[in-house]
Amino acid sequence: MRTLILSLLLVAAAPQDQKGLQISWIDVEGGAATLVVTPDGESLLMDCGWPGKRDAERIAKAAKAAGVAKIDHYLTSHWHADHVGGVADLVEAIPVGKFYDHGFPDGEAKDFDPKHKEAYLKASEGKRRILNAGDQVQISGISVKILVSHEAVMGESRGAAQVRKCDTHPEKPLDTSDNARSLGFLLEWKGFKFLDNGDLTWNLEHKLVCPKNLVGTVDVYQVTHHGLSQSNNPALLAAIQPTVAVINNGAKKGGEAATFKWLKETASIKDIFQLHRNVATSAAENAPPELVANDAEKCEGEGVRLTVDPSGKTYTVEVPAKKTKRTYAVK
Repeated sequence: MRTLILSLLLVAAAPQDQKGLQISWIDVEGGAATLVVTPDGESLLMDCGWPGKRDAERIAKAAKAAGVAKIDHYLTSHWHADHVGGVADLVEAIPVGKFYDHGFPDGEAKDFDPKHKEAYLKASEGKRRILNAGDQVQISGISVKILVSHEAVMGESRGAAQVRKCDTHPEKPLDTSDNARSLGFLLEWKGFKFLDNGDLTWNLEHKLVCPKNLVGTVDVYQVTHHGLSQSNNPALLAAIQPTVAVINNGAKKGGEAATFKWLKETASIKDIFQLHRNVATSAAENAPPELVANDAEKCEGEGVRLTVDPSGKTYTVEVPAKKTKRTYAVK
């Protein structure tokens, strides 16, 4: 009888020990740093914010809160200072395993600072892999598929035309910056799907969904390029039909009124979360206060956190500083 009771207690306790997928949007004040922790405790970080100890320390603190002491996989979306400038400080703050990127620009790029290349090569020595569209990042238990890299989407080679005329959505002038070469990935775990396209811009976003939708529909969309209107093509938003959007903006960078309008016009979106209130736009052009992690320009660097239930059927998005929690069904 004692053996039977013990067995029943162990079975009852087991589900409580299961873990779900975690995603943390770390406030790097208008830069980007998105941390994913798998149920098995493996970690992936996309971008590491600005140069200096502040952002690296915030990332290390978020990793510790998520239960990891190491970044297993570090992805650089592109070579701008607000995304990769902190790489030297990152490796001092927390151990980093593998490094991934889209490759360095060809020739002399005006928006590419050689000092970031030097710091990145030093940090990633012997541990670097260049990713092409269609590649996978090998992480136990989840799928991380690279949809776009170095100005090419899946199914095309590097050097393909930036503009694809396949519907009525207008293109924008060619983007010669490294934003257009951003890595973008689709993460899937059980039925849950999350899209992060770094700072990818309008014309490349269009190619992701026209003439064929290479993304499918997603649950959560990291609003591209901090919510700037150079990105977030309404054609992409209509095609991927996210339930939740998260903007990693700063107080005076990103979260633009035009982008907010496009998000609100996307019928599938139930809630928009922001790392910062945009102090230059109206209350109507910001998320409700309870969904904004930081209200003032001078802030404590609060973040937004998501947890997918171990069942894979629901996920909860939190703003811990506001004690806000909202739960959604996985599609």
